[in-house]
Amino acid sequence: MFRCETRTMRPLEGRPPRPVWQAGPMSTPMDDALWSRDDDGTSPLVVLLHGQGGTERDLAPVFPLLPPEVVAVSLRGTHPDGAGFSWFVTPEGVREATAEHVAPAADALIALTRSLTSDPSDPDDPDAAGRRPVALVGYSQGGAVAIHVLRRAPRSVDTAVILAGFLGVGDEPGDDELLDVRPPVFWMRGLRDESNTLMDVQRVAYFLPPHSTLTTAEHPLLGHELSEPFFAATARSVSAWAARLPGPA
Repeated sequence: MFRCETRTMRPLEGRPPRPVWQAGPMSTPMDDALWSRDDDGTSPLVVLLHGQGGTERDLAPVFPLLPPEVVAVSLRGTHPDGAGFSWFVTPEGVREATAEHVAPAADALIALTRSLTSDPSDPDDPDAAGRRPVALVGYSQGGAVAIHVLRRAPRSVDTAVILAGFLGVGDEPGDDELLDVRPPVFWMRGLRDESNTLMDVQRVAYFLPPHSTLTTAEHPLLGHELSEPFFAATARSVSAWAARLPGPA
């Protein structure tokens, strides 16, 4: 089992406090996030999103597996959910999340990543080509948020890793643009997953191929829970993406 000692990172001396990220009625200060190291503001950024009822520590075992040139931050969901947190809630009696349910969390994440990655030389275009590279990693409900970030702002991030994720029912405003952008996406699921329904899987399998440059992986022995194969596959995908990035000018 991977072991990782994690702690809350404070802002570098002289830098302004990190923004508060908001979604729906709840908000969580960035101080609750876990960072793999001090953020220098320029390194490629990897944003990690846990699943329903999870915490910012769930994906922290990925930290020591990532390449040294990236900096990673694992966020806490905005809605208290039992002993953990979630990114969005669906009304009682509603069996499937819709795009409308996921949208507030996706929009909040778009705003947050833009605040951390925008090109200061082009403040009017937060998704300009000169901005800092960013990757999203989302597990389960966090995977849904990551997919909907791509669907709502296709140029706001560069790649995504979806672990046992799903997507909300309904169209999103960036779906047509995403057909042109087609960012690299890695989608992994366990064949013993009993949390995601067959319809959840089919919906992702239908949507992602034309809307992304897709790589898939299926593990015959994995269920829905996070485990070493998910962590290792995430690290390989992020490492491959970071290796393709252009070096400093």
